Amino acid sequence: MARCSTQVSLGKYGKEWDGRETLQIAGKTPFEAASAVVEDYGLPCSPIEFISEISPLFSDQWCNIKALPGANRLIKHLKSNGVPMVLASNSPRESIDAKISFHDGWKDSFSVIIGGDEVRTAKPSPDIFFEAARRLCMEPSSCLVIEDSLPGVTAGKAAEMEVVAVPSLPKQSHLFTAADEVINSLLDLQLEKWGLPPFTDWVEGTLPVDPWYIGGPVIKGFGRGSKVLGIPTANLSTKDYSDLLSEHPAGVYFGWAGLSARGIFKMVMSIGWNPYFSNKEKTIEPWLLHEFSEDFYGEELRLVIVGYIRPEENFPSLESLIAKIHEDRRVAERALDLPMYSSHKNDAYLRSS
Repeated sequence: MARCSTQVSLGKYGKEWDGRETLQIAGKTPFEAASAVVEDYGLPCSPIEFISEISPLFSDQWCNIKALPGANRLIKHLKSNGVPMVLASNSPRESIDAKISFHDGWKDSFSVIIGGDEVRTAKPSPDIFFEAARRLCMEPSSCLVIEDSLPGVTAGKAAEMEVVAVPSLPKQSHLFTAADEVINSLLDLQLEKWGLPPFTDWVEGTLPVDPWYIGGPVIKGFGRGSKVLGIPTANLSTKDYSDLLSEHPAGVYFGWAGLSARGIFKMVMSIGWNPYFSNKEKTIEPWLLHEFSEDFYGEELRLVIVGYIRPEENFPSLESLIAKIHEDRRVAERALDLPMYSSHKNDAYLRSS
């Protein structure tokens, strides 16, 4: 269920969505999700009535739903290599068709599309995956399932398929132990592990991404950059960028940084929860790859992010974390000399203020 649609519907009953059901309803059928919300919030309506209220709101939002990071890349790659794909969702088939109509090329890329209303029992039952294998004329054991929900992982393993989990909710990877592999995002999928054609778009340990932009005054962070790690990060507030950050997986990125009074510099940055320090909120921590003689808190910083290096990870020691950060720096510094990345140094965004 889309969060803002649920918020609007709950508001009609004087209730406020607090997100406590988010994990519970992820991957469930619309009826199961509605039942959970109606029960938990004590709504004076039936699940069917709640669905009838919320469905029009969902339909209005489908055009605004963005693909998961890496989804378009994955679909295009598999299609170009002749790998048959099935889209199997607990959503009704009509809803699936409507949703994917807003994503160019998706409908023609899937050999088979199956909705939860086309099988006897939805996920976590394996029925939908057995049906997918049947329509592909393949043995279930030769299929790879990529799932973002616990019911989907359970269904895939019950069908005796290999399963890669890409949790749709942050900091929930520990719940997906039944999967054969858990990855942070589709950007980290290594297809060759599963006997599929590998991606060929990595360049010297980096993955080019469509440039994205973020900026604001430099703020004081947690004090750990210089004091604990010996790495002076130029932190940015996340207050106005929550939607943008939710679109990008936690991990290490790189690009160019513009300081209004100082110039343009190479930059490597982390976004995420920094598991070694157990952050409660997602942060943006850029490291400008230049020796500055003084702090520049309050100065306007503009970032153009052009590539991805690796997912966020935890480390057994502070020393191993520091070593990895310096390795990330070396990767970013080399990559930013490549023409495909260095050209972005001239982006007008870096010089505006």
